[in-house]
Amino acid sequence: MIRFHVLANSDSVEDQRVKIKVRDAIVSYLAPYLKDVSDADLARQIITERQDEMTDVARRVLVANGANYSVKTEVGIFDFPVKSYGDLTLPAGKYEAARVLLGKAEGKNWWCVLFPPLCFIDMTNAAALPRSTSDEQIGNQTTGIQFKWKIAEMWSSVNSN
Repeated sequence: MIRFHVLANSDSVEDQRVKIKVRDAIVSYLAPYLKDVSDADLARQIITERQDEMTDVARRVLVANGANYSVKTEVGIFDFPVKSYGDLTLPAGKYEAARVLLGKAEGKNWWCVLFPPLCFIDMTNAAALPRSTSDEQIGNQTTGIQFKWKIAEMWSSVNSN
């Protein structure tokens, strides 16, 4: 599993709005490259090779929105809190991820799973997750894309048979 993680500069309404725009732009950029990838090693290679382009995409969004702060893109192993989505629970622990740090990266964050490519299925109800490690409620931020959890759908299908 490879996650995608965007950390907002702060919790201000404007910084959270910019975070969602950065998320949308990078997910749109990566979608054609990762959509049909079925191998984790290939997904990792694609993400790593496009790390600079992901930074450039984020910078363009910042400039277009008058956000005068830095952007840093990292690919590596990072800590994540436990999260549950219906029948699917992702335990707390270290996960491979591509993450984008906007400015001070002190605001609420957002993440999805790049591989398998769950970010690209449908993203209307994508969630902004609190930066804390507690299992708080997911904020509902919509941007016109619907987000579904393919793993949860497959798990429910298997359990109902």
